[in-house]
Amino acid sequence: MLSEADLNIIFYTLYLLLGLLISYKYAVFTVTNTGMVIPHFFISLMINLCIGVCGIIGWIFFSVRVDELFMFGGIYLGALITVLSLIGLFILLLWKRKTMLNKFHNG
Repeated sequence: MLSEADLNIIFYTLYLLLGLLISYKYAVFTVTNTGMVIPHFFISLMINLCIGVCGIIGWIFFSVRVDELFMFGGIYLGALITVLSLIGLFILLLWKRKTMLNKFHNG
């Protein structure tokens, strides 16, 4: 059976990964409707970063009651997931850039 701490780590990770999905959907929608790549890529990356920072701050408020090492482990986990999702989002958006622009010009 999963403990409360295990469930919180799972939902914390899912929340951070949800930021990746939200920012990707934002970038795809706005680039295909406006054709502007750089501003919307930047805004998408900032949305992802804000969701990551909000998740880490929320983690600090929760985990400070549990244990200090638990708190620092969660902060490192959140920072790692946020950095990896920023890098992955940037690479994915660059890879899909031509497809999004073709939809804009054809649509």
